[in-house]
Amino acid sequence: MATRIALAAIVAPASSGAAGTRCWIDHGALVAPAAFGDIAGDFLIDLAAPVSQIDAGRAAADGQEADRPVGALYLAGVHLSGARFQSAELDARTRGFDTVINGVIGADILSHYVVEITPSPCRLRLLRGAGVRASKRVTRLKVRIVEGVPAIAATAVDGVRVRPGLYAIDTAHWTSRVAAARPSKPIPEGAAEAPLRLRGLEVGGRLYEQVPTRIEGSPGGRLAGEVGMAVWSRDEMRVNIQQRWLELTALRDAGL
Repeated sequence: MATRIALAAIVAPASSGAAGTRCWIDHGALVAPAAFGDIAGDFLIDLAAPVSQIDAGRAAADGQEADRPVGALYLAGVHLSGARFQSAELDARTRGFDTVINGVIGADILSHYVVEITPSPCRLRLLRGAGVRASKRVTRLKVRIVEGVPAIAATAVDGVRVRPGLYAIDTAHWTSRVAAARPSKPIPEGAAEAPLRLRGLEVGGRLYEQVPTRIEGSPGGRLAGEVGMAVWSRDEMRVNIQQRWLELTALRDAGL
């Protein structure tokens, strides 16, 4: 169901977060330190999540019983007053991580900033008033808001069908997702979690081959799937949800 991004009730951000914070990839997901009230620790940074979430057990242990707790959020050098989270059981999603995940910071909060992610060494910055870059090494894509999350036009090729469509910008999975696609190699019989790869994925005129993929859902929704961190981690990325653009900058041009 298509929804509009619900902006968090944020009052007077205190800084631009230009210095940013370290981040890392844990089980393919982008993770960074943050603090929501007295809940300090590691959070998933998930542009494909329309609503930010706080782990219900962690919130209860901190004395927060509300379904939609509101408080101050500190992330990447930025102080957000009145950030709103949704209390949710996150254990099924995060139990395999190497660190304790306290919550998910999604598009509703991240939409107030230009989100800059440098993959190596990993650094997350939240910028205000950052314009587009002028460089031959910058690939600039139009962002659309679909089902509450930023998405870009891409084309998946599974060897049988070409699947153009809108794909969410997913920073919380290493794999991309293509609804009902066929993997480039047959799934081994009896394999519970076979490593699947897509024949090709074209994003911004660039072809990525043998992309790690999960095949979930059926076609027919407004989103054809998600493009995951195996693709995004190859370049520096800057996303401006409000102004509807995504930039991918080759690492050499990013000064790395």
